[in-house]
Amino acid sequence: MDFQRLYELDCGIRHYDWGTRGSPGKPPFIASLRGVPADGRPFAELWIGDHPAMPSVVTDYPGKPSLHTLIREVPDTLLGPPSGRWNGPALPFLLKVLSCERPLSIQAHPDRALARRLHRRDPEHYPDANHKPEVAVAVTPFEALALFRPLPEIRAEVARLDPLRRFLQAIPDDADWLRQAFRRLLLAPAAEVEAAIHAIANRLPSPSAGHDALFRRCAEFHPGDRGVLSVYFLNHLRLAPGQAFCIPPCEPHAYLSGTVVECMATSDNVVRAGLTGKFVDGDVLLEMLSYRDGPPRVLEGEKTGPGITRYRCPRFAFELEFLRPEQRMALSSDEGVSLLLVLEGTVRFLCPRCEILARRGTVWLWPAVAETLRLEPVDGSRPLLVRASPASLGVPMPGQGRAPRRLGKRLRDVPSPPPRVRRSAEF
Repeated sequence: MDFQRLYELDCGIRHYDWGTRGSPGKPPFIASLRGVPADGRPFAELWIGDHPAMPSVVTDYPGKPSLHTLIREVPDTLLGPPSGRWNGPALPFLLKVLSCERPLSIQAHPDRALARRLHRRDPEHYPDANHKPEVAVAVTPFEALALFRPLPEIRAEVARLDPLRRFLQAIPDDADWLRQAFRRLLLAPAAEVEAAIHAIANRLPSPSAGHDALFRRCAEFHPGDRGVLSVYFLNHLRLAPGQAFCIPPCEPHAYLSGTVVECMATSDNVVRAGLTGKFVDGDVLLEMLSYRDGPPRVLEGEKTGPGITRYRCPRFAFELEFLRPEQRMALSSDEGVSLLLVLEGTVRFLCPRCEILARRGTVWLWPAVAETLRLEPVDGSRPLLVRASPASLGVPMPGQGRAPRRLGKRLRDVPSPPPRVRRSAEF
């Protein structure tokens, strides 16, 4: 077969309860993007990749194989040299579009060592022996809870809310207070948790603002759930379109509303602790958290060339680029695989042996052996594309910006998170 070209992918959609249902005249973001009917179900996630749970299908390859199958047939052709791969014949990342209108679970993702242990012990709930760091870029206004708030802010909330202060009054006032207070939230008897939530709700002004408003919103969708109390412990993060943040392993977070493009290590491991009807593993989450406190760092992206904004997190083995070609743009594969999603407009792909008209919502596999790709807007369209690639890829060709760099050793095993109980949340 000729791999000096792009291949179109058909990608699966998850319909979780927290997904976007849309409104009259405004279909859910993912339904609109992919051009599928809004049938009343919530549209939560679009999966783009080769994860065995929902692999994309290569629609214009003979036999329409799954991407999971095709990669295993010709791994070097699609992925690049084996020396640049740390996870065998598989994509080193999973690309998603996530869209929510209700709060997701309070959760964290294991590092690689913990993922291996959890997978061996409980493969039903932890299907992958791999970690799951993530970078999320907002495509609409987006809200999330992310990482522990600065400790003085948490203590001020506890002092302000008398029911919360009484709920935590037995916790010793020492250097381990945050860990023990959060443990109380997640493991206290359900009756005590529900009583504290009810008492706080009765004390709050109406209408409420700040974290009080978040408390009410989460309690509306998850009445009596212990995750509601976690709201006062986590930072409230608001992203404008184009802003992003990194989620390393072992850090608490929960998405609240809006749409993001996510790129993550190829894993579906989630350790949940609240705001969910799914499997909860509070003991594991309490043990794995880093307990760093401080606001998460908001990324604006790095301009690496005309129309190119790169989002990359330290020590992550993958990166995202948002491409806005105003005129013809030339890119290099740098011997690595990429996935391309057309978010807006129409773009023409010019490959060594193909010319493709790619419309909004289409998804494409760019094989590693197809060394060059040119993009150009069509008929006045202002296309916007997302490119997911291994870290240090996604670079313009020589003469178009920074020079391509080889993967080398930088895609080896990503280190585990730093030692626990650190005070900086800058990643």
